[in-house]
Amino acid sequence: MSSEERIVRRRSPTTLVALFIVSAAITAVLGAFGSIVFPFLAPISSFYPGVAFQVSFGVWFGIVGALAGGFLGPFIGIVLTGTSAPIAAAVAVGDFFQAFIPMLAFRLGKFDPRLKSSKDWAGHIVFNVIIAQAVGATIGSGSLAAFGVFPWDIWPIAWLGWFGSNVVVVGVITTILFKVFSDYLMRTALYIERFI
Repeated sequence: MSSEERIVRRRSPTTLVALFIVSAAITAVLGAFGSIVFPFLAPISSFYPGVAFQVSFGVWFGIVGALAGGFLGPFIGIVLTGTSAPIAAAVAVGDFFQAFIPMLAFRLGKFDPRLKSSKDWAGHIVFNVIIAQAVGATIGSGSLAAFGVFPWDIWPIAWLGWFGSNVVVVGVITTILFKVFSDYLMRTALYIERFI
């Protein structure tokens, strides 16, 4: 986006704090909702709408979105389902990478979240839909097995459930979020072009 297209506003610390709080709150509520209403293998959900926002917040809001929407919000949401804090923290590391990888890829690859070109679409599919979800599923479900929430022989099923449901959610809902909201957000001080 050229500087002529952007509405230039000074980003205050208050804006960053507000982004952090809102990102964490949205992903906490959606994470708890998905885990409680659509359980697959507790606390793994068969439909986890929070991941759509984790990816979006990482891409739109940089490290603020990745930390708040990708780690703190999911951590709170997992704790709200009755999971202990140490297990929730380990699982939330997987969620963090589901936001961090897209954030990093979109900045280094110079992909546009408005998905205007085939390059942008390829970046979205490869990094957001596939790689970030594979890494998140590996860390998240692996953490649950390591903590004894379920035995290791169940881990492949847990991994596949996590990965498969997230691929669908990110492929559909994140794509819609990008197409509907990116153009507006990129014209405001809310959008963080770099990392912070």
